[in-house]
Amino acid sequence: MILTRRIGISMRVVCSEYGETRDALARDWPVLLEKLGRAHACAPEWFLLPNIGEDCVSLARRYGIQGLLLTGGDDIGTTPDRDATENALLCWAAGERLPVLGVCRGAQMLARHAGAELAEVQRERHVAARHGVTWRAAGEQASFWRQALPGQGKTEVNSYHNWGLLPAACPDCLRIAAVCPEDGSIEAFYHASLPWLGIFWHPEREKTPCATDLAILYNLFANA
Repeated sequence: MILTRRIGISMRVVCSEYGETRDALARDWPVLLEKLGRAHACAPEWFLLPNIGEDCVSLARRYGIQGLLLTGGDDIGTTPDRDATENALLCWAAGERLPVLGVCRGAQMLARHAGAELAEVQRERHVAARHGVTWRAAGEQASFWRQALPGQGKTEVNSYHNWGLLPAACPDCLRIAAVCPEDGSIEAFYHASLPWLGIFWHPEREKTPCATDLAILYNLFANA
């Protein structure tokens, strides 16, 4: 299957030296999406979504957005405009049953949207560090996720987050897909009834794209 879905990408908030508030996306993401396209025959179409609150939903509709990529950066609560924008987009995506990938902060947004309480994680293990993750097999009722995710084995990932999700705080609507074996914190989860996936690492920051990450992106946005 050729990846043709148009995805909307959220951006972090930055303030210029002139005091102007701007939205920004690391160049790593366009580079990774082009590599994804070369790996799977066709690059996805993508559109940058500004942090303009609920008005972003009408913009997404107008440009035919068919999936969301919520990127990293900005702790939740520090950028109200971004928080409001992503929450509005998630409400819309839930109603339309659109696929969503949350990366790092994006995963935190998915978890919070599902009602989870986040917890601080060990900085020495999760901030500017690398560690392994252990994958868990999806349940019998999650046929899509059994095909879309590794389901077993281990992967090494990068880590740049202060806040995470612990198993005890995982809402009933979310399923654990991968954990950090060293402290038990959740590293990946999926929604029980929506094509939503959260991961706490950054695929775009790897010098050489991880084949597992590319497969996850392709499966979510091409087949969900």
